[in-house]
Amino acid sequence: MENILSGNPLLNLASPVVSQASFKVKRRWDDDVVFKNCAKGVDEMKKEKRFVNDTLRSEFHKKFMEKYIK
Repeated sequence: MENILSGNPLLNLASPVVSQASFKVKRRWDDDVVFKNCAKGVDEMKKEKRFVNDTLRSEFHKKFMEKYIK
């Protein structure tokens, strides 16, 4: 039981075992990449958005069916 209570360093900051200098969050390898998320949604931006007054033929419904049904 003591191991469960003292295992989380966020809840254990007052204890003498955990020092403030040793508690760091690891950085991801791609945090400092220049071209991060550049190609996200490039194809969708080229498409012209249009309004369709039909729930089965709307763009949202097409994307939903593509994502969850296929």
